[in-house]
Amino acid sequence: MSPEHGARGRIARPAVAGLVLGFDNLSRAIALASLVFTGALAAGAPYATAVFLLSGILGTGSLMLGRYFVGPAFANVQNATVAILLPSIIALTAGPEAKVATVFAILGITALLTGAAMVAVAALNLARFVQLVPFPVSSGYLAASGALLVISAVRMTCEGGMCLPAGGAGVPDALPALMLAAGFAAVLWVITLRWRTMGLGAALVLAFAGFYAVLAVTGVTPEGARAAGFLPTRPAATDTSPVRPGDVDPGAVLAALPAILAAAVVSLFSAMLNITGVELTLRRDMDQRRELVRQGTLNIVTGLWGSTVSFLNTSNTIAARFMGASGRVTGIVTCAVLALGILFAGDILAYVPGFVSSGLLIFFGASIVGQWWVFTRHEQTLAEWLLAFAIIAASVVVGMPGAVVLGIMAASLIFAVSYARLPVVRGSSDLSVLRSTVDRGPQQVELLRAHGHEVAVVTLQGFLFFGSIERVSSHIRDLIEGDAAPGTVILDFSRVSRMDASALAALRKLDILAQKRDVDVVLSDLNETLARDIARARLVEDTDRLSTAPTTDAAMEEAETALIARARPGGDVPDDALSALTALIGDGAIARRLFDEMTREEVRSGTRILTRGEMSGDVYLLERGMLSVWIRTGDDRPLRVMKQRPGAIVGEIASYAGKARTADVVADTDAVVYRLSDNKLRELQDKDPRLAAYWHQAMASGLAEKLDRTNKILGQRAS
Repeated sequence: MSPEHGARGRIARPAVAGLVLGFDNLSRAIALASLVFTGALAAGAPYATAVFLLSGILGTGSLMLGRYFVGPAFANVQNATVAILLPSIIALTAGPEAKVATVFAILGITALLTGAAMVAVAALNLARFVQLVPFPVSSGYLAASGALLVISAVRMTCEGGMCLPAGGAGVPDALPALMLAAGFAAVLWVITLRWRTMGLGAALVLAFAGFYAVLAVTGVTPEGARAAGFLPTRPAATDTSPVRPGDVDPGAVLAALPAILAAAVVSLFSAMLNITGVELTLRRDMDQRRELVRQGTLNIVTGLWGSTVSFLNTSNTIAARFMGASGRVTGIVTCAVLALGILFAGDILAYVPGFVSSGLLIFFGASIVGQWWVFTRHEQTLAEWLLAFAIIAASVVVGMPGAVVLGIMAASLIFAVSYARLPVVRGSSDLSVLRSTVDRGPQQVELLRAHGHEVAVVTLQGFLFFGSIERVSSHIRDLIEGDAAPGTVILDFSRVSRMDASALAALRKLDILAQKRDVDVVLSDLNETLARDIARARLVEDTDRLSTAPTTDAAMEEAETALIARARPGGDVPDDALSALTALIGDGAIARRLFDEMTREEVRSGTRILTRGEMSGDVYLLERGMLSVWIRTGDDRPLRVMKQRPGAIVGEIASYAGKARTADVVADTDAVVYRLSDNKLRELQDKDPRLAAYWHQAMASGLAEKLDRTNKILGQRAS
């Protein structure tokens, strides 16, 4: 193929796609205008067609010519919105001129509200919350709009005649027209299943050609067909005057407000779903906030002209891609076709057979129901699928406002039930596994290992509300009423964001149980909101069993101290440097020999014993006083990671790793330490290797104990 032919092909295929999609969108606009402005409202049909087409031109044109072009994407007026509003339009009782103006007001206000909602959602970054609506509810809304569109098309076909026999006798006046429209819709369905892209356009061309061929063969003129009801009635010349805002009936608009709000809600959901659909079709990421602002602004502008809601159309994008469209040509040609439609809107409307308009709307409505309900059965559970059907049924029986209320209630219930199933008890352990950041001597560590089950630590997470708090209450009740009931329960709220009144009531009930079982309950790591809620409820002030702690570590430290005191009623366990060595080696005499090799040092409060980054193998045992271990965070802030009490070993990791110190160790109080220097240990290895081996044994025991604690903590968190 020559370069010239290749270039022509690259232009011809997108251009043909633009013609097909332009004709498709022109047909949609004409069908919708015919649906709304029929009978006494026919005077508004030409103007409605024009503003509907103009909305499509602005929507598609801004996508094609915009700075952030992502591919052949298209926008047009939406069937779903009109279907939701139509019952309110049918209910209008004013005169013809007032009716036409009021209908445009209802359509325009809906577009304005939807546009404002789109801009607000984008500006406040609320799209993620709107997307939390469960799929069965969203699909139910969209499928309901399709069902209403089918019903509206049937009503349009039956206007001026009866679709059901009167008294069970005779043939209904409008039944042939209804059967013709339904038959045409079925033909469209079959053809588009076989030819997804060109099928709709081909079917419309054949329908027009066949209809006028029959008129020619039978000798019936277009005016004769119009008189027989097969073509729409031409509006009188006096009816073609511009719509006057002063003719709007404010009371009728107010009465339609529930339907307007319902249409705006459904349109917002549908617009966001279509953005996602276009992204998946084009395999290009779209800035959802920018796109919502663009669509919202256009709806505000076109709403001022009385147009209905318009936004992206995924099906047009799919068809364009299937026909090989990739650049801006397809969209430009589509806009050109729509512009020609505006110029000849009145003439086109006058010669579109009624069964074509009705059949198109029945086809579109049935396609929406199929796409969003019938064919989603394999994607949903039976309960979800039936929920979507309930929304569809509600829209038909009580109207779309009632269906929206049902959907919101269902979404709230689904969210509550789903969230309640999430685990709110992140972990449950006790002080035999978990420990505070206080590094204690071996005797106290052994006491905590033996009696740690007396203090339970329960870590909570998420949002505690009426749907989840019962699981927390049940877990704590099982702990307190169990055979090995703890004397203290620490509730770690560090991962809890909020809690509602039901959670506060559950804590009050927990206080009653704690008093009955003689158990102390500590609420730790409360964020500012939780602390304020608990203070407002006076949970802690009204009881001596509930208390709070600033951090879970502080709560565990206090519980450890109390536990050690209870385990040794005669007084605190006297850990010191010598007792620590004795516990680690298991032989008091050998421990004393090693202890005598160490150097006693007195340290003033604030003194840095170890410095991060220094190379030293000296090891210290804390005899008296308190030390703190400090590290540097990523932004070079100091962070205390451990407190050390008498009997603690200091500096052994760097000594055996042969690496630089990783932390600073600072004296919190005046302290006494015993140091075994690196040089002293080498000297000891030379003169008494056996004694040096006992030292290595003691250090290995200490490191093994720390490793065992770490493994238990990791295992508990992973469970």
